[in-house]
Amino acid sequence: MEIEGYEMPEDLYYTKDHVWAKVEDDGNVRAGMDAFGATAVGTIEFIDLPVEDDEFEAGEAFGSLESAKWVGGITMPVSGTVVEVNEDIEDDLEMMAADPYEEGWLIVIEPSNLEEDLEKLIHGDGIKPWFEEDQAAR
Repeated sequence: MEIEGYEMPEDLYYTKDHVWAKVEDDGNVRAGMDAFGATAVGTIEFIDLPVEDDEFEAGEAFGSLESAKWVGGITMPVSGTVVEVNEDIEDDLEMMAADPYEEGWLIVIEPSNLEEDLEKLIHGDGIKPWFEEDQAAR
């Protein structure tokens, strides 16, 4: 679905910090910044991502991002172990904004508490009201 000019696929789950999560066929979770988050920060100058086998809890920062407008952490959508990192991002930071849901993904997680963590994320019919509320608060 497109909301205020930003693509926000309904089959994904979102954190309030604009991180998306997609449950893959193998049960792992692919994650990245959503279209709004990846463009709102401006031109991304630096990203720090975890390494494979790092473990994080849902809501914990797994990496950091720096732009001329913003410096901050990128939060885990679900608890688990990082099993893959998109190392191509470090060579092409623009990919996060240009193709956030395909080539611009950040990490793949082997979840440890998937069902409970997904219940806390924004999904489906909840996306549009959340996004509009988020924009009104800015």
